[in-house]
Amino acid sequence: MPFIRKHWPVIFLFLIPLIPLWRAIFLGESIGPFDQIRQMAPWYGPKPSQPWDVLQADGVLQFYGWRDLVFQSWAHGTIPFWNPFELCGTPLLANSQSAPLYPGHILMGLLHIPTSIAVSLLAWFHLFVAGWGVAKLSERLGASKTGGAVGGSSFALSAFMLGWTGLSSVITTVCWIPWVLLGIACLFQGDPSRRAKVRGVVLLAVATALMTLAGHLQFVAYGYMAAIAFLVWFMGQKSIPSRAKSLGFAILAMGLGAAIAAPQLLPVLKFGEFSHRKGAPTEEGYQAYVASAIKPFELANTGYAMALGNPRTTADGDIGVSTYWPAVAKQGGNFTESAVALGPLILSLLFMAPWKKKGRLMGGVALVGSLALLLALGTLVNILLYNYLPGWSSTGSPGRVIGLFVMSACVLGGIAFSNLGPLPEKGSARYIPLLLPAILTIGLISLGSLAQPPEQLAEAVGVLRSQAIRNAAPGLLASVLFATAGLLVTLHPVKAYTRIIQLLAPVGVALASGSLTIVPTGLPLASVETSHSNGSAAYERFAFVNQGWDLLVAAPGMFPPNTALSSRLHDVAGYDSLLHRDTKALLDDINGQDSAPPANGNMMFIKPTFDAQKLAGAGVTEVWSRKPLEQMDEPYVYSENWVKYKLSGPGRADVAGKPAEIEKESGGYLQILAEGPGVLTIRERNMPGWHAMTEGRELEIKGDPWIEVELPPGKHSVDLAYIAPGFKTGLSLAIPAFILLGLMILFMRRESGQSGT
Repeated sequence: MPFIRKHWPVIFLFLIPLIPLWRAIFLGESIGPFDQIRQMAPWYGPKPSQPWDVLQADGVLQFYGWRDLVFQSWAHGTIPFWNPFELCGTPLLANSQSAPLYPGHILMGLLHIPTSIAVSLLAWFHLFVAGWGVAKLSERLGASKTGGAVGGSSFALSAFMLGWTGLSSVITTVCWIPWVLLGIACLFQGDPSRRAKVRGVVLLAVATALMTLAGHLQFVAYGYMAAIAFLVWFMGQKSIPSRAKSLGFAILAMGLGAAIAAPQLLPVLKFGEFSHRKGAPTEEGYQAYVASAIKPFELANTGYAMALGNPRTTADGDIGVSTYWPAVAKQGGNFTESAVALGPLILSLLFMAPWKKKGRLMGGVALVGSLALLLALGTLVNILLYNYLPGWSSTGSPGRVIGLFVMSACVLGGIAFSNLGPLPEKGSARYIPLLLPAILTIGLISLGSLAQPPEQLAEAVGVLRSQAIRNAAPGLLASVLFATAGLLVTLHPVKAYTRIIQLLAPVGVALASGSLTIVPTGLPLASVETSHSNGSAAYERFAFVNQGWDLLVAAPGMFPPNTALSSRLHDVAGYDSLLHRDTKALLDDINGQDSAPPANGNMMFIKPTFDAQKLAGAGVTEVWSRKPLEQMDEPYVYSENWVKYKLSGPGRADVAGKPAEIEKESGGYLQILAEGPGVLTIRERNMPGWHAMTEGRELEIKGDPWIEVELPPGKHSVDLAYIAPGFKTGLSLAIPAFILLGLMILFMRRESGQSGT
């Protein structure tokens, strides 16, 4: 069929994500380790067969609940400004990673797609977009369609992309970075006509906007960093005509993209001024920052993702952890945080790339990848970013930038695949390329011996290391053989194989770099059953007592932070990477100590040391705990699984001690029936952006930390609405940017119509 022959790479890249996602797409399982969370209270489910992964747990603790709120809000036709279910109320749009204004999220909500299905469909779409973007960028820089499919499928099924799939804002952001680079390449290369330049501007603007709206600002920053490096490379190429003009178009396009994203970006930046993590860079902070970088021994995974162990396989014996031993050997070590794996084929192709022939085209991507690798390894390059880029000292592990290295390697691998020549007819050296997958992969695995775990853990690491090698051997051998076979077929001089190469090579690559390299680790999939029925009033606030959190094994939690959101229970505590410093101070005061567990500074617990009177003052009327609490009276529920206590206090709203009734609540909107005169106190965090109305007139909002308004005598219905500061300013930037972008698209259509006639 002509259509399939012409578009087979796109069709192939569209279908390839089904390899890791088929259970989610066809069997209804949801992405995220829900079974890991259900083993905790109040569900007390069976212990899962897979070991604990503290990073993957965030897919349930943060992202699933945020997506659920966003989809529900759009389903009801409202903008999801506020999250009332955690941290005594906290911004939702302005926390960034909820990404309420991302078009895919708006569409899922408006279509009323159930959250678990929507999350799976979006994962499929973004893995496809990532692979397609790498394929198109590879083709733009000199690859064939087959080579593009090789690079695209390798990136879509890379350890990095699949490892971060459960934390959806990451792949949603990263998948647009190759399109940003493609837009830049279109502006500097090829057709100099006005229509081609406008097309490049539109592509770059749209890709920049979607990347920024996707929500993970650390990876958004990596995307801009890659774009700047790409621009620097092109500006250094004297052979490119009109470099300054192309740079101007690129700056215009990226400015348009940022303006389109401004209604979400500006509220995030304004709220970030109050972040609990904001602080001046320090030498101690820098050392802690680079300590989480990728260590040289972790590069052993470059050739085969499970060379250092499988994070989904439990170790033999009573160790109780996975066979991924860097988690034990390195503080905070995690498979996904160090997902450097390329697979034996892409790794070999990097050494076979046609640098002499296409170095000018490949140099920009190589610069991006090299810079990313230097940053990921914690080299001195990080000092400039940490000390001089505002906000960078508050970002997560520098190892995460390895995603840009993986993307760049897949692009270069696709170009190299397209330019492989036939094997020499004579000489033993003709077979050296066929030995590269084995030589490079096995050679890199030896880097694992460089690890130096703490002395007290050396024995445990030794046991885990031997198990990892034994378990990895079959898949390692198979992936090397597939990569070697792919090279053999590609390098064979007989032209009769050309058609077979076009049809089978991408499939072989998918098996080598995807199915055998990473898919055996498996995505964390389970049914979504984290809601919990409760007979209490819908608008009450709860406290769930927790103590610790662990990096290696599951903690004995009680409604871990944010999970109560699925039951629409209002939690005084919570979990967010961007939360108000005054909220943390409030919870610290209630607990009499740091509310965060040592393992995670973004989690806020109510700990057993809490002051009951201060907790009641925060609007809490019910406390749940796994164990009896000394400072509390008799529980109203006492069982072997938990105890529940009632707290006497003002509740979430009152006027001088007299309860006020919350009649309606949605994201960013409260309707309260109260009787004056007096001060109506609504125990929802008072932050800039709240507005109060009653009987058609606006009320002045006061109070800290709660919302307070003065009521005249009589009964009043008070409406409170929250609009994120910066949102309206963002709209004033986005609307003209949209108009300008629309005019450009109309110009393209008109030019296309004229050229067609």
